[in-house]
Amino acid sequence: MSTIESEAEAGSRVAVSKPSVKAKPQKKEESLVDKVLALLSSVRLGVTMLVILLLCCIVGMLVMQQDVQGFVTYYEKLTPSQKVIYGSLDFFNIYHSWYFALLLELTGLNIILASIDRFPAAWQYIRHPKLKASPNFIRAQMFSTEAETTGTAQQLAESIRSAWKKRGLRARISDESGRITVFGQRNSWNRIGAYFVHVALLTIFTGGFLTTHFGAGGMMELKPGETSSSFVSQKMVLNQSQTSKSTLPFEVECTDIQWKPVKVDGSLDANNTVDWLTFVNIKDNELKKQTPALVHLNEPFDYRGYRFFQTAFLPVGHARQITVSLVPAAGGPARDVTIARNSSTAVEGIGSVSFVDFFPDFTIEDGKPTTASPDYNNPVAQIRVTSPDGTARGAFAFNSSMADEFYSKTDDKGENPLLIGGYKAILSGFEKVPRSHTLAVQYDPGRRPVYAGFLMLVVALCSVFFFSHQRMWAVLEPADSKARVFFGGNTNRNRPAFEARFNSLVESAMGKKGNDHE
Repeated sequence: MSTIESEAEAGSRVAVSKPSVKAKPQKKEESLVDKVLALLSSVRLGVTMLVILLLCCIVGMLVMQQDVQGFVTYYEKLTPSQKVIYGSLDFFNIYHSWYFALLLELTGLNIILASIDRFPAAWQYIRHPKLKASPNFIRAQMFSTEAETTGTAQQLAESIRSAWKKRGLRARISDESGRITVFGQRNSWNRIGAYFVHVALLTIFTGGFLTTHFGAGGMMELKPGETSSSFVSQKMVLNQSQTSKSTLPFEVECTDIQWKPVKVDGSLDANNTVDWLTFVNIKDNELKKQTPALVHLNEPFDYRGYRFFQTAFLPVGHARQITVSLVPAAGGPARDVTIARNSSTAVEGIGSVSFVDFFPDFTIEDGKPTTASPDYNNPVAQIRVTSPDGTARGAFAFNSSMADEFYSKTDDKGENPLLIGGYKAILSGFEKVPRSHTLAVQYDPGRRPVYAGFLMLVVALCSVFFFSHQRMWAVLEPADSKARVFFGGNTNRNRPAFEARFNSLVESAMGKKGNDHE
């Protein structure tokens, strides 16, 4: 625009007497590096890369990826030609393919170079706005008009500045050789709004790169009392399953698991589940601290970039705690004792009673106790009794339907070896719980950058398309007791809306009442 002004003013001041012949400047030959940089920074290349990336993402949605559950069934249904073509083009793992990574890198490089190439020009609108203008410059603007008014130019300039300020324009007055220019603008930051979009895209690309190259995920099975520092990853590579083990930078100790059923007397089933709760203790030797945590449905737990989800359970019946009734064999009142899993309780006159194991459907095979099924058909608890003198022995707490059968048997001395200090151990109650819980472990270092990038992208796009950089000039040329005013204005987008606003700003500057159109 300054070029237009200088050329117009020069034409009005210089009289041409005869044509002059000037030597045509030789065009500077560009080097190969300049040509490559020009190509890499071109908008056309950037748009092309974005379109190709979008097409690759569409392929990734239409073709099932090999690390998705159910891939084996999907792969078997494909025709031989589809298997060969999709496999050779890496469609089954497109987000980890070499060409997808190359596309991301080229697109990111294009955005960086294009920003470096074009940002200085956009920054000039903010850093060095055009404060002085001429009538010829005004006539070259998007919208322009002229008017004549009485009064001094300085008073009129102050009046225009005040009127524009009330309508949201930051107005300034400049005086040059008797010509006064009132310049006002708003939303000048909109000129660099596109570069915030660039930053958002680069943030998303960076997050995607981090997830693709450094992310990991798998399953961790946890039982109360056990500690684990690794998880198992399993994914499909075409029609073959591959298993790998990843190590955590800390240990996860399972302190307890709990099951909240819909019906207490129902089975261990997902349809009969309100919630699964896994209580863990994070032991971080590197940071020298321990962090207790709870993982349950729809509420994952995050620690040092690792996220733990409740995903599955081992549908074999167990007990979170048991209630054992100690009934004197010789008769008398029973004593009820509640023992938590992997815990013990002191019982006066007997010693310490520990909860060792639980069999939901008790049976004996090859002389060893086991369970015939995962259902609670014949529950029996295995306990350990440690007498005050330190002698330990194993025992069982039978359910009431089995107790009479087992406690009726005696040895050669006429005593029942299953008795505990003269007491029958009867399993009178227990809290149902699965034998173990399985947590899904996900390490996604790019998750937060991607979320932040998309948030930035939404805000940047709204700022770019819902706002515009609007500029207004009023050039005043004094003439005796009158002054001639030249109004001009332009905007970088939404021209129809600015036309109405331009007219309103002109009317307000001339002391007329008009509607302020945005």
